[in-house]
Amino acid sequence: MSTKATPEPVPLILAPKDVQELIRSKDSSSIRILDATWFMPNVQRDARKEFEQGPRIPNSSFWDVDKVATQKGEKDEKGNELNPLGLSHMMPTPKVFANAAGQHGITPDTHVIVYDTHGVFSSPRTAFTFHAFGHRAISILNGGLPAWIKNDFEVENGPPHQITPTNYPTPSLESTLIRSYDEMVANARMGARGQTVLDARPNGRFEGTAPEPRPGLSSGHIPNSTSLPATSLLDTNSISSDKSFTTLKNQTDLWRSISDTVGGMDELDKLRQASSAGESAVTNTCGSGMTAAILWLGLYQLGIQSSIYDESWTGYASRKESVIDKE
Repeated sequence: MSTKATPEPVPLILAPKDVQELIRSKDSSSIRILDATWFMPNVQRDARKEFEQGPRIPNSSFWDVDKVATQKGEKDEKGNELNPLGLSHMMPTPKVFANAAGQHGITPDTHVIVYDTHGVFSSPRTAFTFHAFGHRAISILNGGLPAWIKNDFEVENGPPHQITPTNYPTPSLESTLIRSYDEMVANARMGARGQTVLDARPNGRFEGTAPEPRPGLSSGHIPNSTSLPATSLLDTNSISSDKSFTTLKNQTDLWRSISDTVGGMDELDKLRQASSAGESAVTNTCGSGMTAAILWLGLYQLGIQSSIYDESWTGYASRKESVIDKE
């Protein structure tokens, strides 16, 4: 039976002090904190191992974005391949999501707070996943673990504590939040009449002048898409001479960065108006569907609903290697 999670009015972005206050003021069973750290494929680091060693936020658990995902070989009820290219961290099926949420002790009423060790990088993808399955009681710790530590809040090390599983009912995926390859091709053919498509990768990869981090993958971009590097929505905060972390920009700076990209405040207002009925007004893409969620987060903060092309450039270029648009 398909059951939709109960929405709750919680902020999508929380400062470390706000999370600390929630932990102190609420019953611990009503909050679950997830570490959703993920590293680029060319970075030799193990997110799970680092979580298990610590430091980490007390009583948190590790949400593995590559395991809580649709794997190659999985099929839908009609026998169609759900991930024929075998891409990483593709949106999980409702059953996989529900099982993972239950294993993490989450119920539809749980306020889930997600963070990563970069600051803001991979945590928005997990927040988007919960959001896409109707779980609105989801927040991102702005600045992640580094900001938490910088505020001198408690951390723990060593083996994580055991979690008591729950029974999370199978939800429904809000399918309009996920775009397919065929939809992206059709949208590109519409030219200026198509939906706005924003690409979160660095501009060099978008333009085709810098290589992709995935071996053998061409650089370039989807026709009629626009470059909006995820880094343009983030502030960099120094910890030391060689260490830093990211936080989401304030609303004024988000307005500026996004409006400059889409053609000014009037165009931005049009996107807001198009979102007023709850419809997606923008599609976000990146290399693999990870940093596209940073764009989703920034747009959401401005009242703009958006979707993600889950396969992103990796899927698009793999399916259509001959199309490398360098306009």
